Amino acid sequence: MDAGVTTFLVFAVIAAAFTVGSLAANYVIGAKRRSSYLQLTTYECGEEPEGEAQIDFPTQHYTFAIVFVAVDVLGFLLALWGLTFRGANSAWLPVFIAVAFTGLAVTGIYYALSGEKRWVV
Repeated sequence: MDAGVTTFLVFAVIAAAFTVGSLAANYVIGAKRRSSYLQLTTYECGEEPEGEAQIDFPTQHYTFAIVFVAVDVLGFLLALWGLTFRGANSAWLPVFIAVAFTGLAVTGIYYALSGEKRWVV
């Protein structure tokens, strides 16, 4: 066997033994489970819930955050991809693929933001 495979297998056996040993020790010497009627309530800390739990939660900020991350990832991928094709002889194929990829991403972002209008309560 290769040294890397052997090292991995030894590590996997040690990790499995540690996991099983930890679970067994927790079962043997761990705290016993105590059940209470309060665990069935909304808050398990013992506080009595008051008021309505169903609220209108704004999702616009999360949608814009996801779009921001998508644009960041798009820019990062295009920058790395542009560095890869920096010395290519035919320049039209990488440019065409980059424009098509950007167009597809911008179309997805447009539909994500246009659907946002329906989410506003």
